Amino acid sequence: MEQFFKKVTNKIKGYDSIYIMTHKNMDLDGFGAALGLSNIIKKYEKKANIIIADDIKEESIQKAIEFLHSKNYELLKASEIRNISKESLLIILDVHKKEMLEVPELVDKVKEIILVDHHIQKDPIVSNLNLLEPSVSSTVEIIVNYLLQEKIQIDSITSTIMLAGIYIDTNGFNIKTTDKTFEAAAYLMKNKADNVLKQSLFQENKNEIIHRKELLKNSHKINNNMVICTLDKKIYKTSDLAKIAEEILQFENIEASFTIGYLDEKTVGISARSLGKINVEKIMNSLGGGGHKTDAACRIENSSITKVKDKLECLLR
Repeated sequence: MEQFFKKVTNKIKGYDSIYIMTHKNMDLDGFGAALGLSNIIKKYEKKANIIIADDIKEESIQKAIEFLHSKNYELLKASEIRNISKESLLIILDVHKKEMLEVPELVDKVKEIILVDHHIQKDPIVSNLNLLEPSVSSTVEIIVNYLLQEKIQIDSITSTIMLAGIYIDTNGFNIKTTDKTFEAAAYLMKNKADNVLKQSLFQENKNEIIHRKELLKNSHKINNNMVICTLDKKIYKTSDLAKIAEEILQFENIEASFTIGYLDEKTVGISARSLGKINVEKIMNSLGGGGHKTDAACRIENSSITKVKDKLECLLR
């Protein structure tokens, strides 16, 4: 990674206009990585524009932005991007597929692109520099290594959000976790990450938690060690599906879980989780998605929960 980071630094030094973008429905890993990278860009007295959605639905991101109200970050709503210069540098984090970006058309409007992701590679965006490391827990862990190389200290709030990003992507340090992951977490704790504040990012409305427990009743076992949970006809966030899939892994003798639900009126999503023995990335890849061996997902357009469930069961049997 050291040589890659040096090349990124040289690119940063050569641009006045720099944009950071992650995927639609930005999560704490993507946002935390963007905040960390922003500190590196500011070290070289450059402006780092972090692109966010006009309407952020993920509550943890809403809270994180509220916590940052007094910090000097440039958060740019997607609709506020006006006439982006061709002479701009675009850095894409936590995603490598164009159609999954918050503002996909920016890829065709900039001179150079840097790509940093920790998901298994599939049809990546054409970039000038890229680091795709599926063996790493999270994009935050990659950016922490960059911060360490640059000898940069960050503030407590940023450290907390970044730690939350690692926590989410490792399901509480239970999957995709190595000694390097804990070293990254230790760096963030040294920079005064607040575990109490981190936990507040994950707090939810009581009724939502109760509703999720009720939805778990719509689950059934397949192949003795996997569970599929189908949701009702309501529209859910990708994070809702992920939380249910993660909870299912707490069931006795279960190695993998799949939650199926509507993401909008025309799109059905699957969130897949595994303890490691079953490669859910390969399964989701067969349905047009991707991710990690232990953490993957897909989106299927113009279908129904029943049809998607039937397709998934055919793959699993």
